[in-house]
Amino acid sequence: MRRTGVDTIVIGAGAAGLAAARALSDGGRDVVVLEARPRIGGRIFTLHDPEWPLPVELGPEFLHGEAKATRDIARAAGLAVVELPDGHVWAEDGRLRPMGEVWTRFGRLLERIPTKGPDVSFARFLAQRRVPAPTREMARLFVEGYFAAHVDRVSAQSIASAGGESDESQRQYRLAAGYFAVVEWLRAGLRPERCEVRRACIVESVRWRRGGVDVGYRSAGGTQTRTLRARTAVVTLPLGVLKAAPSEAGAVRFDPVPAALRGAVQKLEVSHVCKLVLRFREAFWDDPGFFRRRAGRALGEPNRIDFIHDRKGDFPTWWTANPWRVPVVTAWAGGPSADALRELPETALVDRALASLGRALGVPRPRLEDLLESWRTHDWRRDPYSRGAYSYVGVGGLPAQRALTRPCEDTLFFAGEASEPEEMGTVAGAIASGQRAARQVLSAPARTGAARAPARSGRSPRRDRGRS
Repeated sequence: MRRTGVDTIVIGAGAAGLAAARALSDGGRDVVVLEARPRIGGRIFTLHDPEWPLPVELGPEFLHGEAKATRDIARAAGLAVVELPDGHVWAEDGRLRPMGEVWTRFGRLLERIPTKGPDVSFARFLAQRRVPAPTREMARLFVEGYFAAHVDRVSAQSIASAGGESDESQRQYRLAAGYFAVVEWLRAGLRPERCEVRRACIVESVRWRRGGVDVGYRSAGGTQTRTLRARTAVVTLPLGVLKAAPSEAGAVRFDPVPAALRGAVQKLEVSHVCKLVLRFREAFWDDPGFFRRRAGRALGEPNRIDFIHDRKGDFPTWWTANPWRVPVVTAWAGGPSADALRELPETALVDRALASLGRALGVPRPRLEDLLESWRTHDWRRDPYSRGAYSYVGVGGLPAQRALTRPCEDTLFFAGEASEPEEMGTVAGAIASGQRAARQVLSAPARTGAARAPARSGRSPRRDRGRS
């Protein structure tokens, strides 16, 4: 049966939404989660295909650095976390050469960014400093790839704060079972007597005032709007959806628009990526002879390829599945490189990827076509319920991001990776933000009686009165 009394509505069943719902139901609150997709997980999208040797991650894949919130779940769920080997090489016309200690060099550069005073774009910061050309090129590549940002839009101060100084912050890991295992653990902990997850429920409007929220939604494929009322709401919509114009698919109308949301829309940016996972018949790059012919003695031991960077390719970054030696590689384009690919159909993306990989590693295109067995991708930009990959801070946007972490009249609470300053753009940040929002809801001043509805004019829409 559907619930007639709701304390909190959680909008979105991604990592942030499920983390918030779990904490709220543990705290004794009655919760309904509204999710537009027919599946949970949001931008976590793990495919388990028996023809593939590993889970295929079409969304996030790595744990970056400490990733405390994700690691806490991995420990509680008994999930294996495996560290990635982190060798980075330049590849061009079939030759491989070392990039050196990329994280150390990048970190030293970030230490030169002033954290006080006026903020500037990362591009302007580079222009104002004497930076060796190789370091400048590497820095641009990492900002456009790792952060999926435009160097002329991203806040230099935000990049500095995200750089990290410890050795641990520079390490990367994978979940052996795939990221969806984290989603499953969060879902399994929802108290059924207090929490209900409604899939394929597309939120269209949020009308609110202090002490009451009306959320208008419809079922996927339906046209009739229903309204669910609660005392509070936790909004975990991706930044791309929050920034969508009212006429665009997936957009949500807020009445009134919170000041924190206006600031986020103006000062935070949506990153776009193109990620293509390719499965070959054999891992030709693991052949010792192949490696020696392209690297000679330049790379030394160990004889393996972890991350490949190609400054001229359509896909500037590639990585293998190491430490697992399987015939799977991932092509990655972020920021401007992703923009250049946005209009291409899937088959054309594969064509560009094979051309890019073949040129970088010096492998004839016909051989790559013969070895290719399958590929997987997902266009997050065209997905109406994400409208982008993850987020970054625009110039002068740090105050707007911090504003998203504060409750609106103890009634609206925002969560999601875009609202987590310390771990923006990560699953750990999304989980931590959901837990933070839940703590804020639970600590908000209690109110007696039913929530009062926001004022309306004209005829009221039909309300959801708890029908099954």
